[in-house]
Amino acid sequence: MLIPDGSGDPMDLGFAGVVILMGLFLSGFFSGSETGYMSVSRVRLRRLGRDDSPSGKRLLEQLRRIEDPILTCLIGTNLSNVVLSAVVTLVLTERYGRNGEALAVVFAGVLVIIFGEILPKVLYREYPEQLTLASVPFLSLAMFVLAPVRWILKGYTSLLRLALPGVDDGGQGELDRRSLAALLLSHSIPSREERRFTHAVNKYLDLASRRLGGVMRPFAEVVTITTETTVAECLEIAGRSGFSRLPLLDAGRGRLQGYVLVRDLIFLSREEYPSSVPRRLWRRLLLVDQRMSPYGLFEEMRSRERQLAVVVDPEGNPRGMITLEDLIEAVFGSLRDEFDFHETVSVQAREAVTSGKDYE
Repeated sequence: MLIPDGSGDPMDLGFAGVVILMGLFLSGFFSGSETGYMSVSRVRLRRLGRDDSPSGKRLLEQLRRIEDPILTCLIGTNLSNVVLSAVVTLVLTERYGRNGEALAVVFAGVLVIIFGEILPKVLYREYPEQLTLASVPFLSLAMFVLAPVRWILKGYTSLLRLALPGVDDGGQGELDRRSLAALLLSHSIPSREERRFTHAVNKYLDLASRRLGGVMRPFAEVVTITTETTVAECLEIAGRSGFSRLPLLDAGRGRLQGYVLVRDLIFLSREEYPSSVPRRLWRRLLLVDQRMSPYGLFEEMRSRERQLAVVVDPEGNPRGMITLEDLIEAVFGSLRDEFDFHETVSVQAREAVTSGKDYE
């Protein structure tokens, strides 16, 4: 530790500032890239049309061996943080003596936590495809530069597996659908719960080979509203149909404009009921390619936190609508909610009145 005692040359503050800024930038870059590589979606890359670009192809190739970019990010983040902290400590101890050590801990800690961790991770989590694609060339260069360090760490891991019994990656390749089903049925006498679980997992994995046409509701059967439908009419349609999300069509051309969440309409004032739905309440629809598999749509709706998607053809024309509940029912069977119950009760009541029988 360098203590100001009149000996030695003090560090140039301009140079130190540049090193600190570079260390902070690299720390944020590696930290954010780690989050981006873990959050990027192949489905969204395809929808952005970037999966065939040079950066997109390189990104998809790196995702197949994701341990290499992730390990590079971890090495880069730690190296950047060490250099940044060392320079901050050196500058502050030159100026404030031993008191500078405590100041360096606080100052470097705040910088790293906010600008090296929180901010870049949030940005890469919100825009994983765009930012990760932009990071691919720089991270590829870092992977090349840090390759010797990666090899050393991988060698250390291999030695650790040999030295410690029971530390194994199970390395017999990826677990496919047939192997997983066989594993779940490996018990001599599987219980009823195990058989149900095996059946559900098998159906879930089968979604990867299916298409949305067998799961979606044809758009001709979808309950929709137009841009001229009043708030009162929307509430009446929602109450009659039991749907809480109503796709919105342009009154003139019949093109999709978004959808309306009935919950938003309930909080409008009575004075707005005779008017059409305010534009501020229009919500954007998630449009998905009809060639996508239900398995891929699971990932898309989960990552975007959506409950509703409209299936379109290559020309953008709507072919059907699908909800997260539809995908869940494809695995676990029919799910009944309070609307289904009231609908069943109403049908039974009407039949009882028509037939003259008592209704229970």
